[in-house]
Amino acid sequence: MLPLGHLAFAYLWYVPYAAVRTRRLPAQLALVPLAIGSQFPDMIDKPLAYLGILPYGRSLAHSVFAFALCSLTLWWVGHQLRDRWQADSRIEWVRRVTPAAFVLGYASHLIGDSYRFLLAGEFWSARFLVYPLVSLPTSPADDIPPWIRLFNIYRDMGAHPQLALIGVAGVVFVGLRARHYWNTRQTLEADSR
Repeated sequence: MLPLGHLAFAYLWYVPYAAVRTRRLPAQLALVPLAIGSQFPDMIDKPLAYLGILPYGRSLAHSVFAFALCSLTLWWVGHQLRDRWQADSRIEWVRRVTPAAFVLGYASHLIGDSYRFLLAGEFWSARFLVYPLVSLPTSPADDIPPWIRLFNIYRDMGAHPQLALIGVAGVVFVGLRARHYWNTRQTLEADSR
């Protein structure tokens, strides 16, 4: 999955979570840690593989072990900061939302990169999920700088393999914003009467 596809996939996972858990529109500050989480494994692994530090562009940060470590660390830090931020309800909301948004973004990235292999029963192709327990292949794509690969991919956006997914996420985002605007407007009109 490519970066915009990961972002759209993460957003579509976060919408139902936000509706059930926070009962808030999934927008504004929660989308920042969600976006970072959805790109995090590639932001770590792709440059390090290009530099020759990691063996493969899907290795260290694509591992469920790194996912668990990052998630637990983020939850722990959020819990430690809880008492300091309770006075400001907006900051408290950000503290509560940030770990979940990042973790959901990160998890959606791992699912997005591996679901095709897992559904097809090609478990060996998804072995990056258990790195470093198994060895990983080298990829000729890792010899190309990640920023050059992105430029080449997005030069022709019409050929993007996740274009439909990006479109669905865009429609959901705009629809939720329009619904929020409409509800806010109706509430303001009712209050002014």
